[in-house]
Amino acid sequence: MSLPTPLTTLEEFKARAAATGLTLTPEDIEHLHAGYVGLLGLMERMPARFAWEAELPLVFRADE
Repeated sequence: MSLPTPLTTLEEFKARAAATGLTLTPEDIEHLHAGYVGLLGLMERMPARFAWEAELPLVFRADE
């Protein structure tokens, strides 16, 4: 998976966070930005085609 646009800078992220109207501290915004960049990095490493049929099905039982 390739990123179609460059990563959002911290300053851009702060501007978007201010537009939401939420009461976020600068530390909150920095933490959210780091998570956002990290998530995009993980998404970059995912293959475009994944063999889902090779994965074992997950079964959740109520009696366990």
